[in-house]
Amino acid sequence: MEEKKEKAIQIARDYFHRYGYRKLSLAQLIDEVGISKPTFYNYFKNKKELFRTVMLETYNEFQYQLNQNMKSTTSAVDKLDVFIETYHWFLKQFPIFSDLYKPGNDLITRWLDSRYSKDLFYEGKETVASIIEEGQEEGLFNPELNVQEVAPVLFSAIILTLSHDINNYKRKKDHEYTCNPKTLAQVLIEGLLVRD
Repeated sequence: MEEKKEKAIQIARDYFHRYGYRKLSLAQLIDEVGISKPTFYNYFKNKKELFRTVMLETYNEFQYQLNQNMKSTTSAVDKLDVFIETYHWFLKQFPIFSDLYKPGNDLITRWLDSRYSKDLFYEGKETVASIIEEGQEEGLFNPELNVQEVAPVLFSAIILTLSHDINNYKRKKDHEYTCNPKTLAQVLIEGLLVRD
């Protein structure tokens, strides 16, 4: 990928995070990247294509980091824990994905309209399914679980729990709520474990 195109993607990621989809100014972005309009339109057909490219390139960062982190795992429990930890890291590193779930944000409708959103959800669901199946083979996870039913629910729970700011529901007198990925992993794994 050309250096200017990569720079445009990085800047656009930050702009979408700060301004949302509708308020992102392509003229301002093009100026900051330091390219001409024709060059920009050689890279991206329109704002929609730019947005989808930004989201796909960002998700690829998650996949790369997950593959690196999975190398040191020894069991399905470890893999699920690493999956959750890596997704948490990803959202902190690239908040545009957690921005999708902010109330009033205009990014989610643009993202769900994309074929990539469906492909990436499928990929994440399949990763979780393979972890569950491995746990069943290891005798750790309940063998009666229907993996094809559990995997999308589990993946959705991870995405929504880590992406959503639970402090939106905090009462003024309550302490700050935190969503610790270790706690999430513990709760989810407890639901998968074989019962004595």
